[in-house]
Amino acid sequence: MLDAALRRLYGPRDFKRARGVFSRPFSGKLMGDNPNRDDLPSLDEFSERLERLRGHGQTAESPKGSASAWGRAMRISSDLLAGLFVGCLLGVGLDHWLGTQPWFLLVGIALGFAAGLRNMMRTLNQDSGQSSDN
Repeated sequence: MLDAALRRLYGPRDFKRARGVFSRPFSGKLMGDNPNRDDLPSLDEFSERLERLRGHGQTAESPKGSASAWGRAMRISSDLLAGLFVGCLLGVGLDHWLGTQPWFLLVGIALGFAAGLRNMMRTLNQDSGQSSDN
């Protein structure tokens, strides 16, 4: 139950006394209602001006190059992380099976990191070989 002294602060009656942007009366004018509509340039003039500003003969760099670079970066990072993940899983499995708690995990991390680096270097060498052929 609301406190009787503070009841006036709650509910829809308080919204009637609201002050600010939402309490202004509607003037009847919309944003599209422009009295000087004849002074505005036509759509053709706007298109011509836009073409001039864009540079008619210039071509923008293709976004395909950046997408392939992003894909290459994702492949390289996933190669490294996959090697670490597999090494950790094998290390934890061997530790659990043989009862040598942290040792095979540490060896698995080191071998997984090395395998990830090897796969990463292999991918980089393949990519550089393909780019030099083009």
